[in-house]
Amino acid sequence: MKVYRPEIDGLRAISVIAVILYHAEFTIAGHTLLQGGYIGVDVFFVISGFLISQILLTEIEATGRVDFLKFYTRRARRILPALFAVVFATMPFAYYLLLPSELLDYANSIGSSLLFGSNIYFYFTAAQYGEPDTLLKPFLHTWSLSVEEQFYIGFPLLLLITRRYLKSRFLPCVLLMAALSFVFCVLTVRYDQQQAFYSPLTRAWELLAGTLLAYYEVRRGRARPRPLLAAVGLVLVLGSLILFRKDTVHPGLFTVIPVIGTCLVLAFASHKHAVGRLLASRPAALTGIVSYSLYLWHYPVFAFARLTSLDFDNGDKLVAVAATAVIAVVSFVVIEKPIRYTRRNRAFWISLGTSVATIMAAVVSAITMAGFPHRLDQVYPSIARTNEDRLESTFLGLNNSIQAGKPVIFIIGDSYARNWSVALKNYIDTDRYEVVALSYLNCMAEIKDDSVKAPSRASIYDKYCIPFEKYINDKSLLSRTKAIFLASHRPFEYTVNPFRFELLSWMKSHSDDAKIFVFGNYFQLDRSHTCLGLMFRTKSDASTCMRLASYPAANQPVEQMPFFPSGLAFNYIDIIKLHCGYDKRGCLTSSGGVPFMTDWGHLTAEFLITLLGDILEKRADDLRGSGLLDFLVLPQAMQAGRTASSQPNGGLTSFASPSP
Repeated sequence: MKVYRPEIDGLRAISVIAVILYHAEFTIAGHTLLQGGYIGVDVFFVISGFLISQILLTEIEATGRVDFLKFYTRRARRILPALFAVVFATMPFAYYLLLPSELLDYANSIGSSLLFGSNIYFYFTAAQYGEPDTLLKPFLHTWSLSVEEQFYIGFPLLLLITRRYLKSRFLPCVLLMAALSFVFCVLTVRYDQQQAFYSPLTRAWELLAGTLLAYYEVRRGRARPRPLLAAVGLVLVLGSLILFRKDTVHPGLFTVIPVIGTCLVLAFASHKHAVGRLLASRPAALTGIVSYSLYLWHYPVFAFARLTSLDFDNGDKLVAVAATAVIAVVSFVVIEKPIRYTRRNRAFWISLGTSVATIMAAVVSAITMAGFPHRLDQVYPSIARTNEDRLESTFLGLNNSIQAGKPVIFIIGDSYARNWSVALKNYIDTDRYEVVALSYLNCMAEIKDDSVKAPSRASIYDKYCIPFEKYINDKSLLSRTKAIFLASHRPFEYTVNPFRFELLSWMKSHSDDAKIFVFGNYFQLDRSHTCLGLMFRTKSDASTCMRLASYPAANQPVEQMPFFPSGLAFNYIDIIKLHCGYDKRGCLTSSGGVPFMTDWGHLTAEFLITLLGDILEKRADDLRGSGLLDFLVLPQAMQAGRTASSQPNGGLTSFASPSP
C-alpha cells in the first residue's frame, strides 16, 4: 500500500519556489536573487522519475503487466485539466496584448504542448531559455512538462520490453540508458546548449536517477532513514540553487550535484528527523501539494505582467508572485483536485475531448490567420508593413548577381547587417562597385589556416552562415575589396561575436587596402519590451518608444569600450550624432508609416533608407573627409515621411592603426 510522504511535497515546494523566484528576477543592490533557481526543474525531474517508476514497478511486480488505460487516465487527470484552464484563461490576454508574431508563437507553443512536444518546438524556434525575450513567452515553461510526458510514454514501454524480452535485465538496461544519456548531455552541452537544455535524451538521466532509486525501494524496501545523508542531500540541493549562476554550464557535469542531493533526500529523509520534519511541515507540504498549479500559472502571469508594465520592478514582481499564489490555490481547489479524484470517467473524457477540440480550433485559427495582423492597423498600417516586409526580404538575394572584375564593397555584421545592407545598397554607387552583403548571425566564425570557418549554431541559421563562409573566403572578391562596412549590435561592447574586428583585420590584409567603416547604433529599448509591442499596447506611434529608449554607453568614448580595436585603422560613423546630435526631440521615429524599429534595437529597412538619406543630404561635408562618399551617392531629393530635422554636431571619427 502506498504511503504518503509529506517530505516529498516539501521538496517540491523548495523546487517550485526556486523556479518562481528565478523567473521573477528580484534584484537587490543590482544583484539578481537566486540565479540558480532553474535547478528546481531538475529536482522535479528526479522526483517525477522516482514516483512514476515506483507506481509502475510496483504494479508490474504485483500483476506482471501495466494497465496502460488506468495509468494514462491518472496522468491525464493530473496534468491536463489545470493546463487547459491556463490555456483558456490566457487566450483573451494573448489576443489583446501579443503582436501577431507573438500570438503565432503562443498558438504554436500551445499546440505543441498538447502534442507533448513543446520542448522540441522551443528548441527549433531558437528560444534561448533565460534570455529576456523568452520571459515574454507565456508557455515556454511547458517544455519541462513535455519532457516528463515523453518519459511517461517511453518508460512503460521500456519496462514491458525488458520484462518480456530481457528477463531480469531491467536494472542493467536502465543503468546503461542513464549513462548514455548523461554522456550525451555532457558532450552536447559543449556545442549546442539549447539542444542539451530541451532534449529528452539529455534529460533522461535525471528522470532515470529517480527510477533507479524507485527500483531499489520496490525490490528491497525503503532504506533506513539516515538523517545525516538526508541533510547532505538537502544542502546539495539548496547549495546548487544558491551558488549556480546563469552562466553555469547546464545541464552538465555540475547538474549531478542537485540530482544526487535529490536522491539522497528521497532515499533517507523521514518526517521523524530534522530534515524530514522541516520538509514535511504544514506550510512546506501544502505548497508542494499545489506546486503543479503554481508552476503552471506563474510563467504566463509573469509574462503578461511584464508586457503591461513599462518597468517591472520588485514591487510589480511581488504583486505577480502574490497573484500567482492566489490563482494557483483557486485553480487547485476548483479544478485540479476535484477532477483528479472524480469517478465520473465518462464526463471527464467528454469534457477533455471538448476542451482539446476547442483549443485546437483556436490554435489553428490563429496560425491560419497569421496571428490576426489586422489588429496592428491602428498603429502600423498594413501597406507600410507590406513595404517593410518586401524590403527586408531582399537581403538574402543581394549577392545573386556578383560581376567579376568590379571593385567590391563588403557589408558584414550580425543580425543588424541585414537591414543595414538593404539600406546601404540603396546609396552605394553600384555602377562602380559590386556589393557583397553578409551576416554572421549565429555562425561560429573562426580564422584558421588563412581561411574562415563559420558553421551555424543551428540549421535555421544555415541561410546566413553558408553564404558567409563562401564569400568571405573568396580571395578574388577580397583582393578587389575597396571598402568594408561593419553593422553590428554595440560593436565595441557586445560580448557575442567578439571575432568581428579580427575578421575585419583579416579581410583588410587580403584586400586592396580597403577602408573600414564601423556604423554606430541608434536609440534602443531594453530587451524586456519591443517598440511595436509598446505601440500596440498603448495605441500610440513610435514616439512612445523614443521617449523610453536610450543610447548604449552614450557618455563613454568608444576607445574606452572593451572591444575597441586599438590596432585597426577605421572610421566610426556615429549616426545619432550626425542625424540629431543625441537630442531626441529632433530624431526621426518613423518613415512612411514604418516605426524606426519594431523590436528592441534593430532599425527597420525603410527607416534606415530615410535616415541615411537625411544624413547624406545634410552632412555631406562632414562625411567627405572620411572617404565614405567615395563609395556612396547623394540622394537626389529628400525622402517623404520625414518627421524631424538634424543638427550639425559632428559624428564621424577616424581611428588610425599605430605606426610600426
